[in-house]
Amino acid sequence: MDVQELVSDFLSSEHGQQALASLNAQGIDGDSAQQYLGVAAEAAHAHTEEQTSGLMGDHPGKSFFAAFAAGLVHGDGFLKSLVDGGEGVISGKVAEALAERAGVDPSTASTIAAAATPYLVSFLREKLA
Repeated sequence: MDVQELVSDFLSSEHGQQALASLNAQGIDGDSAQQYLGVAAEAAHAHTEEQTSGLMGDHPGKSFFAAFAAGLVHGDGFLKSLVDGGEGVISGKVAEALAERAGVDPSTASTIAAAATPYLVSFLREKLA
């Protein structure tokens, strides 16, 4: 799928609208939130298209294990924690992209990624299934 089509589909989807509302609730204005969600969708698309570094990228460990451990600590169980770990990898990629492409400081980029990634992952699961 073309990246611009994916971004457009995500932003107009129910998941995209929920992500937008989540960012608005964080105090991010509508135009900035749409820009950030576009960058997030592009980063997620690029990550899913990576062929040479495997499903979770070259250095997924930090994001994966942080999310995996958090899930276990919160009592989510092993399988749910594995899913959370995978989302942690995508969240890390989104945060990196926001910092690099949108000029957002790393702390804010992490907050935006944490708010948007669950909606983005749900959208991608439906779209790419």
